[in-house]
Amino acid sequence: MQYPNYLSQIAALIRENPSITVREIADKLQFADNKSVYYWLSKSNVNGINEFKRLVLAGENPLALPPVIGTGEQVHYAVSLPLFAWDPKQKNPVGEWHHLDANPNPQGLFAVTVGSDRFSPWFVERDVLIISQREKKYPENAWVLLQAERDYKLARVINGKFVNPTTLENYSLPTTPVGAVIKQIRSFYA
Repeated sequence: MQYPNYLSQIAALIRENPSITVREIADKLQFADNKSVYYWLSKSNVNGINEFKRLVLAGENPLALPPVIGTGEQVHYAVSLPLFAWDPKQKNPVGEWHHLDANPNPQGLFAVTVGSDRFSPWFVERDVLIISQREKKYPENAWVLLQAERDYKLARVINGKFVNPTTLENYSLPTTPVGAVIKQIRSFYA
């Protein structure tokens, strides 16, 4: 199925007039209402018009797809995720991690490097974890990254509670779930 390239048209309108409103874009593209503009932005996983404007005006191509890997029906995109250190107070990434995802612009994903061996044998220092912040409810037996006051903790969901995998005790407050561990990468060094 072919779709009209509305995103390219929206980007062109933004380049012509950076202060254009969503209503003006909808009028120029002959949409019935503003919701259609937001619909096309969401199809490209852009969080609203301001993010799309920022990308367009910064010279980045928000429509460019990352490299595609796969054949047939299994297609994955090589995307870059922000890579964080094992310190929840650090707000800026220390680098980037390349990840294969079924979505060309995944939202709510980041990578973190495990900073200790406290969760061995499941997770060891220098493991890289891909964390998804998409889910707000965690299924039974899921691994979850928790944020404590000074560092991150890893928990297993057992009977709906966050459990320390080494002691099998419930984590006490204050811990806040950050996201589900969806992938673990372990490198072996000589």
